Amino acid sequence: MEKDLKEVTELTKKLSESQTLIYIGEMTFILNEMSIKRVKDFAVKFVSAMDQFSKKTGVDVSQLEVQMIIGEYSEMIFAEITTLFNWVFEYKNEDFKAVTEEWMADNVSIRILTEIMKQIAVQNKLDWLGPFFKGKIQSALEINLR
Repeated sequence: MEKDLKEVTELTKKLSESQTLIYIGEMTFILNEMSIKRVKDFAVKFVSAMDQFSKKTGVDVSQLEVQMIIGEYSEMIFAEITTLFNWVFEYKNEDFKAVTEEWMADNVSIRILTEIMKQIAVQNKLDWLGPFFKGKIQSALEINLR
């Protein structure tokens, strides 16, 4: 029983500074360190997704609570998150199989997304990502990154 609990709660395993395994449900994803261009593209996609959400809904993400966001905007959120998730994990991974919005909704939690973002920030030396999460949407997600 103790071993099973440890396996369930262990989300990441570092293979090296540049590669992390992430376990979600029965699936394993490889997170590879990104090239400088890809990191730039990630930052643009991430910020753009936040801005698009605000424009489409007319609300400031930092003022919302998670339950309200997911309750009212779940289809839009899971579409954006799934697109970004697949984009991140397919990088330098020929065996990657894209996940669906339904799989994301059933298997990914706010905690898992937070841990993935931390790994991306650490692995790619994106010091701005933690403070961005804390400053821009911490009140919405109620998370502590460090």
